[in-house]
Amino acid sequence: MSTRSALLSDVVTYNLKVWLAGLAAAALVPLSIGALVLDFVTGRADEPDAFARRVLRLSAHIEAAIDVHGDLTDVRVIEDDAVVYDEPAYEPA
Repeated sequence: MSTRSALLSDVVTYNLKVWLAGLAAAALVPLSIGALVLDFVTGRADEPDAFARRVLRLSAHIEAAIDVHGDLTDVRVIEDDAVVYDEPAYEPA
């Protein structure tokens, strides 16, 4: 594959992924607000498996699956919602 066709492929792929991520965000924003309201109304807001927390986990998984920036980033999502970094945690001076 030539350099030009590789660049064209990268840009088209990027634009499709950004479009897909925008579609997901458009669906997840009202879903998360609705889940939050439902959690408050039903008294589930303090539970670890509250609807809003499920939506947030779903959002993280969708974002990881779409992976808009591909090889330019190193982001991992794991099931227990722990954050994994290659570098030590940032501590302000």
